[in-house]
Amino acid sequence: MRKWLVQFKLELSFLFKSWIFTPLPFLYLIWLLFSMNTNQDGIHGNLYRTTYETTHSLIFILVTGLCILIGVYLIRRDVGNESFEWHQSFPVSNFIFISAKFGSALLYMTIFTILMTTTYFIFATNENIPIPETLTILRFFFVQYEVTFLISLSLGMLLSVLIKNRFVYLIAFCAWMFGTLFMEIFIINQGELFYLKAFHLTYLFVDSVLINGTWGIQLMKEEIALQRLFVTTVAGFLLVLIIFILNIRRPHQYDKLWRGMLILSAGIVIVSYLPYASLWSERMREFSEIKEQSPFITNGEDGEHRYMTFPPLPHPDGLLDGEGELYQPERFNIEKFDISIDQQKENSLSVEASLTLPEEEFSMNEVIKFTLNQTFTVKDVIIDHQTVPFTRENDFITISLPDHTHSPVIQLNYEGTYELWASNYGQEYYPGYVGGDQMIMPSQSAWYPLPGHQYLYDMNGQSQTNVELDNRALFNVMVNMSSPIYGTIEEHQLANGSYQLKGKTSKLDLYSGDLVEVPSDYFPFSIVTNSYNQIRAQTFMSELDKRLLYTDRYLTKEIEPMSHLFLLPVENIRWANYMRQQGFIDQNYLLSESSFYQLDEAYLLKLFLQINLLHDSTEIYGYEEGELVTSAILSAYAYLYEIENGNEEKASATRRLVITLNDDIPIENYSEEEIKANRIFTMIKTAVESGKEKQVKEVLNRIYSEEWIDPGFPSDFSLFREPSTLLSFEDWQRIWDEVMQESQKRKEKVS
Repeated sequence: MRKWLVQFKLELSFLFKSWIFTPLPFLYLIWLLFSMNTNQDGIHGNLYRTTYETTHSLIFILVTGLCILIGVYLIRRDVGNESFEWHQSFPVSNFIFISAKFGSALLYMTIFTILMTTTYFIFATNENIPIPETLTILRFFFVQYEVTFLISLSLGMLLSVLIKNRFVYLIAFCAWMFGTLFMEIFIINQGELFYLKAFHLTYLFVDSVLINGTWGIQLMKEEIALQRLFVTTVAGFLLVLIIFILNIRRPHQYDKLWRGMLILSAGIVIVSYLPYASLWSERMREFSEIKEQSPFITNGEDGEHRYMTFPPLPHPDGLLDGEGELYQPERFNIEKFDISIDQQKENSLSVEASLTLPEEEFSMNEVIKFTLNQTFTVKDVIIDHQTVPFTRENDFITISLPDHTHSPVIQLNYEGTYELWASNYGQEYYPGYVGGDQMIMPSQSAWYPLPGHQYLYDMNGQSQTNVELDNRALFNVMVNMSSPIYGTIEEHQLANGSYQLKGKTSKLDLYSGDLVEVPSDYFPFSIVTNSYNQIRAQTFMSELDKRLLYTDRYLTKEIEPMSHLFLLPVENIRWANYMRQQGFIDQNYLLSESSFYQLDEAYLLKLFLQINLLHDSTEIYGYEEGELVTSAILSAYAYLYEIENGNEEKASATRRLVITLNDDIPIENYSEEEIKANRIFTMIKTAVESGKEKQVKEVLNRIYSEEWIDPGFPSDFSLFREPSTLLSFEDWQRIWDEVMQESQKRKEKVS
């Protein structure tokens, strides 16, 4: 032990007294302070997301390169240098030399890990992030950093032992690049060889679900645990291999022992990789089966019918001609759902779902069809307290109805793990998940029985976004979980700690995790987000409240605001291979976390004022008659607030979202629709500057109360939607003239 300590001190002094390595931790600390500072221009403001995008997925790659370099340099300094062969006469074994070098280098690299965790903790504390949440994140990345250092150091040391000349530095550089960026971009992403991810040096991929600060770590928990086990055994194998090679060069009395250790460690590496390979084999097999079961669905020329074609596909021209079987999900109305969700051991769910149907569905049919995600196993189906027969094919359930029934209620009892995975062109997706205290349960994944036989995916593995109920059914859901549950219907906690959700919807989504709720001070409306977005969400809610209160004062018709605005990191989550994650879910609106930071504040405030007032989020950039004018009128409510409150910059931004006329371009080069849309904003601005803001408010009030037809709350994620009401410029001008004339008459009477 004394020999080892002496050698360890020598190696440690070399690292900490080197003019190259000594200042690097200080430079790294400065870099961390800049990269984690979310108050800089160009930084989106979310600490976790910023840290992952800069520190974990990019800067850490450079730190990994430094780690490999240190491994190479420590060996070349003496053991791998032929001019230092005399040191082999020391009464010190190769095990002591290698383990001391490895231990000292690992201690040096741990400084980088400690600096990262300390800096992050300080920033997180400053932003009032809950300490338990911060510690969970830091614990994960601390271990991941150390595991990366284990494999990187052992790899660098092995290369230096195998290659004695300076050419080893070039080989080490290639190994570093291959094990990080090259492997991610060209092998994993392009080749979809996910089972090779374990050979990536850091496992902190640039495009990874780990960027998700709410669910990412939990989603990757099992996969990361198996990766760490494999990488640790590989690092141990490489160290044994290094000692074995050195023992060959220097005769040793324990040669047979190290030969046996080498064989044993190689066997352990193989055995440790099997669970990881099995995980990916099962995932990819299940998803491949889902794609084989799913058709290619196209819309018919009439816009009403849809057609489906199963692989192998015919000639593409045939698809365009509507070739294929008519897609008829045979959906029907469901009046009520009573659902009880219990979380069992090992993240398994046990669900009881009682569905109340219209009487005619029982009297007119011999069988009834439902869609339920095949990840669940149906235990039994009960009608009138009697078990009835059913058949199951993938996601489809067909229930045989008895001849006589007393009540039109069907109870389905099912269980299973709810951990969905999908991929497309190297990108991984997690359409649904329940584990620990975290939950992502979107309705289109069919976690509860849906009417008819509805395909959840197409043949490419892309989620079908129109999987839903035909009607808004009454839901009564009991969830036995400790963490708060948020859904697309009203939720509240019961005395026993469980949660109840109750209300009408055609799409029931449930979310749980490290989420916080930011309520409005004046309206029954709240923002549901995570701790890292809380400060900005509070500021945003305050600004939105001001605009809603301002608008509510001059409207005679009562505002019906949203229930929840979900600001969640849903990229690569909720559905597979479908990038649009913004839209209505009944009386709720979902906006991805990345959009919340990337989109302009003026755009967001206009968008959510428009959503709460008009229940319409469509940005109409077309030039069909009336569409651009309608878009300008819908934006006028936000524009008026900004103008009257002196927010010229936001007012101009709001105007530019609809129409921008360049002074350098002649007016005749613009369409009549563009000119009319621009004139609406000009009329409002001129009137406010003339002190006629009351008249402008009355114009907007009449449009809101008399002209605009409330579309209700849409339940799909269509990017472009026709407005529920086309408001022409002539309508605008008519109401404008009426209000101005009435105002002028009142003035004349007073005078």
